[in-house]
Amino acid sequence: MGLSLRLNPRAIATALAVIAVLLALQSLFAEFLLSTVLHFDFDKAPAALLDVLSVNVEESIPTWFSTINLFVAACLLAWIALLKHASDEPFRAHWAGLALIFLYLSADEGAAIHETASGPMKDAFDTSGFLEFGWLLVGIPVVIVFALVYIRFWLRLPEPTRRLFAIAGALYIGGAVIIESISANFYSQDEGASFRYLAVATVEELCEMLGVVVLLYALLDYLARRDARFAFYTADVPAGFESPRLRWPLPRRGALTALVALLLVFNVGLLVWTLTQRAEPESAEAAAPYHFYIAVEELAGEGVAIAHFSGLFEPANADAQRTVSALMSGFPAVQVLSLPALDASVAVASDTPVLTDADVIALMEWIDEPEYIFYDTNIVRAVLGVP
Repeated sequence: MGLSLRLNPRAIATALAVIAVLLALQSLFAEFLLSTVLHFDFDKAPAALLDVLSVNVEESIPTWFSTINLFVAACLLAWIALLKHASDEPFRAHWAGLALIFLYLSADEGAAIHETASGPMKDAFDTSGFLEFGWLLVGIPVVIVFALVYIRFWLRLPEPTRRLFAIAGALYIGGAVIIESISANFYSQDEGASFRYLAVATVEELCEMLGVVVLLYALLDYLARRDARFAFYTADVPAGFESPRLRWPLPRRGALTALVALLLVFNVGLLVWTLTQRAEPESAEAAAPYHFYIAVEELAGEGVAIAHFSGLFEPANADAQRTVSALMSGFPAVQVLSLPALDASVAVASDTPVLTDADVIALMEWIDEPEYIFYDTNIVRAVLGVP
């Protein structure tokens, strides 16, 4: 028994484009909930589901969708390369090269190869701003070399295919390089993930997905214009045998309505569930002591002692007096930094002074705390009454 499948390039491309747009919109909503409702609290129950829906996470449904599309594109390009080789046509090596490139892109999408190399590139060249993601230093020259190598190939394509290839390239490369550099700049400015970074990154991923969809349409249309057929037999086929054919149908309006209703119900439920797990944003007042102590702890090392205590360093604070006196008995240099707004202090003791006025000013700017009192060793001795 045989079976053949007749593919409709336009119907396939339409379906894939709709899926890509829906995945991007779903991702944008999920990232909105994650950033503004959960405030990036990944310990909350909905966070794992929100990540699975994100186009900006490697282990997610949108990434799986993109990986499959890239692999299918590689297979179609390999099929065309074999047809060109069988008929000894020109540019067959270019078609084979494209098949290998998209095979790599499929692996890269699934395994995040270029993201893995981004960190070492950033560290090596100290990139920031639009080049925050270090892989762009390599990606941009590679795109230029690719354009130079394939320009003659593109000019010799049939007019409909040439136009579709241009659209696909503009979408994919524009998203991967231009829009990603914009999102990288936001990531650099915000010192990490923020909703505006994730929103721009979602647009970038959508452009890449739509670029691959246009390419798939171009390849299927190119094969259809050549009346190309692919057959796979496990036994000899009798002469004159013709297998039944299946057609790729467009989704009916009722099915699309049901899908939209299902997605609406799902997202309303997701919103309600996320709101029940709401994470309160960390206030500046609550965050300051944490950042203050973390920054000061970085000074700790061999020969440096650090002590935290509540209240300000003053004669009326007996606990502070005892803590600083104990440090003074063991170290010749003791400095105290008090924050009146937080009603907290930290003492740093060593053989030589550790903190400078410039260090303290920089620290206060970092935690956005304008009010502080810095006691150098001589002042500490005066407050304690130690000669």
